[in-house]
Amino acid sequence: MSKKNPEQPIVDDEMLNHSDAAPEDQVLEQDLKTDGDLQQELPDTVDMEELQQRLQEKEDRYLRLYAEFDNYKRRTQRERLEMMDTAGSKTMKALLPVLDDFDRAAQLATEDEATAEIWNNGIGLVQKKLLAALSSQGLKAMDSTGKDFNADLYEAVTEIPSPDMAGKVVDTIERGYTLNGRIIRHAKVVVGK
Repeated sequence: MSKKNPEQPIVDDEMLNHSDAAPEDQVLEQDLKTDGDLQQELPDTVDMEELQQRLQEKEDRYLRLYAEFDNYKRRTQRERLEMMDTAGSKTMKALLPVLDDFDRAAQLATEDEATAEIWNNGIGLVQKKLLAALSSQGLKAMDSTGKDFNADLYEAVTEIPSPDMAGKVVDTIERGYTLNGRIIRHAKVVVGK
């Protein structure tokens, strides 16, 4: 490395002449001269009513801009919260068929005592852990069997004659689920008539 002479300037006059740079004091003077908003010529007489009107217009504009910005902040915050609430909905929807398979396998396992014991000690534990993990993220299964039919919650697949269960859900074919209080899949049910 070469040693620099402390008396030698970093930028010499020749470099300044060949570049478009100008000394700071000249740049500032040019900026001030060209800035029309700051360099308005004031009249000799000042009309107080006109000044009051201009001040009122500026205050009104300021308040409107402030209110608009405040509304923008609230809207983006609300959208961010909604997005966080439903961020995992695609993943949850993809896992619903797996949960259905677990339910069908559990029903088949309960038909025989030996397989029921194997199920409860093995796969059943995995199912319970998976359901616990998903419920901690806001996923909740809807209870439908035996309840009054509600078209907003349930999807009627078929109707069967059942005088004692008329207008009620007789059987659930496929469970419905909610995620943080929002329905992500309607329950498919059999309704009595």
